Amino acid sequence: MKKRIVISLICGILSISCSQKTINDKYDINISQKSNENLKKITYSNLVDKASQEEVRAALKNAGVSEKSIKDFFEGVNYFNNSVENVSLVKSGFQTMEKTSPVYDEVTIQEKWNKKNPVFIGQNCRITTFELMKDFISVGNPEIKNTEQLFMDQDSLKNFPVKIFTDKEKAQFESLFSSIETENTKDIATHIRKVKEDWEKKNIKFSNKNKISMISVFFHSEITPKESFLFIGHVGVLVPSSDGKFLFIEKLAFQEPYQALKFDNVLQLNDYLLNKYDVEYGQSNAKPFIMRNGDPILMYP
Repeated sequence: MKKRIVISLICGILSISCSQKTINDKYDINISQKSNENLKKITYSNLVDKASQEEVRAALKNAGVSEKSIKDFFEGVNYFNNSVENVSLVKSGFQTMEKTSPVYDEVTIQEKWNKKNPVFIGQNCRITTFELMKDFISVGNPEIKNTEQLFMDQDSLKNFPVKIFTDKEKAQFESLFSSIETENTKDIATHIRKVKEDWEKKNIKFSNKNKISMISVFFHSEITPKESFLFIGHVGVLVPSSDGKFLFIEKLAFQEPYQALKFDNVLQLNDYLLNKYDVEYGQSNAKPFIMRNGDPILMYP
C-alpha cells in the first residue's frame, strides 16, 4: 500500500518563494527565494533547425561537454522532434513570447510519439541532464540509493534504442537522483540541509562549475505525517551563451519537448522554474526549491 502511495506521489510530480529562513548549523543556510516578479516574457527554442542547434552546440562545447555527449544529445533531440513531426514546436531559431511558459499541443504530441514508439516512453529531464553532465558529476558512494521513485527512468533506460549509460554511469545516475528522507516541515532550509547531508554521504561532487551547472527543482512529498521525502522532479543544464546571457537546456518530460531558453540572469531562471512548478496552494508540504549544483540557486557562490 505504501509503495502505491509513493508511486502516485511521484506521478504527480512528473506531471507538473518562500520566506527567509536561517539555520546556524554547519551549512549556515540563509534562504531568500524571490517572488515571481522579474520574468515577463521568455525566449526559447525547440532545437528544430540547424542554426539553433549550432548555437546550443557551441555553448555546450565551450562549457567543456564532450563531442560524444553533444552528439548523443542532439540525436535524442532529432529523434523526438521527428517522431512528433514538430507539432507546435518553434520551427526556426529562438522565439520570444509574452508568457512565462510555452504551451504545447500535448495530446497530439503524445499520440504521435506513442504511434511510433509503442514501448519506449522517451527520455526525461533527469536522463537528458546526466547525459550532458556525467563527466562533471562524481558520485563516490553510488551504492547509497533509493530507486523506488525512478521506476519510469529505469523503464526508459531499459527500452532505449541504444545503451546510453554504462553500468557505472547508471549506478551514479540512480544514486544522484534518488529520493532523500526528510522531516515533515515547510521549512525550506531544513530540506536543503537534508540534501547536503545526503550528498555528502554519497560523496557527490560537481566540477567545472564556472562553465556548467545542474539546476534541480526539488519537490517535497508527504507519504504519511511521519514520512516525507525530497525528489528532483525537474532538472536541466545551465551554461553561458555567446551573447553574454545564460542558456538553460531541458527536456520537459518523457513525451514533452526539448527546450533551450535564454535568460539575462539567474533570477529570471529562478522565476521561470517557480512559475512553472510552484503551483500548489494551501499544501501541507513545503514549496519547491531550486539548487544550482549543491547550493541554493540564489545564493550560489
